Amino acid sequence: MSRAHYVVVEREDGWYVSFEHNVYGPCPGGRAGALITAVQAAQQAGKDGHDARVLVRNAAGALARAWTFGTDPYPCPWAEEAREGAFPARRGAVAKTAL
Repeated sequence: MSRAHYVVVEREDGWYVSFEHNVYGPCPGGRAGALITAVQAAQQAGKDGHDARVLVRNAAGALARAWTFGTDPYPCPWAEEAREGAFPARRGAVAKTAL
């Protein structure tokens, strides 16, 4: 089984997701947005048969595990709360109503 490790990192201009020597971002929604993005990608990689996990690099450079496919629930319990704080409601959004 190949590894699919996504690393969430902070840079001067925002939060990014690093995967296989490529860096994606900055992610909208800051740290929470980067974590949500990384977990979504890792979930798909895990379903495709990879050893998938999300790690967060702290200010000292150490890695901490944030999420692991097959061990942690998906969607993450913290994801909805993080999403609400990370992605403000769009202006002019129309609410669906029952007919």
